[in-house]
Amino acid sequence: MTSGAQAPEDRVEDKVVDFYDNFTEVFREIWGDNLHVGYWHDDADDAPIEKATDQLTDQLIARLAPAPGQRILDVGCGVGEPAFRLARTADVEVVGVSISAYQVGRAGERARDFGLADRVSFRHADAAELPFPDASFDGGWAFESLIHMPDKEKVLREVKRVLRPGATLVLADMFSQPDTELTFQDIITTPEMADYRAVIESAGLVVREFTDITAHTLAPPAVRESVAADLLARKDDVIAMTGPEEFARMVDGVRVPKAYGYLLATVTTD
Repeated sequence: MTSGAQAPEDRVEDKVVDFYDNFTEVFREIWGDNLHVGYWHDDADDAPIEKATDQLTDQLIARLAPAPGQRILDVGCGVGEPAFRLARTADVEVVGVSISAYQVGRAGERARDFGLADRVSFRHADAAELPFPDASFDGGWAFESLIHMPDKEKVLREVKRVLRPGATLVLADMFSQPDTELTFQDIITTPEMADYRAVIESAGLVVREFTDITAHTLAPPAVRESVAADLLARKDDVIAMTGPEEFARMVDGVRVPKAYGYLLATVTTD
């Protein structure tokens, strides 16, 4: 994102909205309801993508370790799958936010369908301007959503504002490897790992754990080929959103992942 004023049509936020409002259902058909990468425990773990993405959610739940009755913020909630898993695992209230009105609508429908609407709700909101009072959540996570936010420090300061003193925040996100540039549709920004930690600390958060889990997010060959086949089967739908060159890079990236790192960070507000 370049410095200086941008025309409204050039805002990253608008591009993110456009992408997810139009591509979420195609993404779900290819990848499942979790709109994030998978986690494989070891070389013997051959879990399909739907199970592997749940396994990554479980890694975040374990780090968040919420107590019964707590109110948890989900920053960048997608269609709600991680929030539902959290609510089913722990007796907590979850409030998800997304800049995509379409995703918020679908997440709300799913909460009602699952009988979870009394404990899981969703708001259409920009994470940089959260519509909540100070200190109104007991914990939170940003699950592969900061990747879409150019000013990560601003967002983290805003998330810190709505968390109570001593609250835990878990971050899961991609980072750039040295000498590589991770790009997609001009809607992602990824600092290198050390720079990412510096951003977190500059936002006034205390890092308790900061772990490179890249090796656990590299799918087994059979899973990669299965996802690539699903992408190719929906080639026309995907190309309509990405263009042919980006689509070719996507398929290549699924088959031979090499462009990104992945981190889990557990931080507290003090």
